[in-house]
Amino acid sequence: MMQRKCSSEARLSHHARRAAILAFTLLAFAATSALAAPEKWEGYWAKTRKECRYSDGPDSKTMIDLRNVENGKPAPLYDQYENHCRIDSHATKGNATKLKLTCFEFWDDYRAKKNPRRDTVAITPLDQDRIHINGAAYIRCRK
Repeated sequence: MMQRKCSSEARLSHHARRAAILAFTLLAFAATSALAAPEKWEGYWAKTRKECRYSDGPDSKTMIDLRNVENGKPAPLYDQYENHCRIDSHATKGNATKLKLTCFEFWDDYRAKKNPRRDTVAITPLDQDRIHINGAAYIRCRK
């Protein structure tokens, strides 16, 4: 009888341990997922649907990516035609977010960190598919 009691205690202990590990894993996953969730204003944006299409010329297309990585290191990016910017910081107050940027006209300058200029951008999300960037209306581009 004593042996059966130990055996059932061992089974209970084993199940409790497995349940605890599963619970911990789920909590850790939820925490990292919440940290990795994109901001409402991240993504590809343009002033018109036509400008959302690929073109190699001047347009309003804007890409905002806080999770961009360069050489294995975080490098948040705000990118427009001939305006390639590293996001130095961002702060949200109410519904508006201010991005502090270091910008470069050309990709070669961006990579070499040559000829930088400081800029600030104000972003106000209106809904899932519309934002204002410095007061101008933008729509989300779908891939």
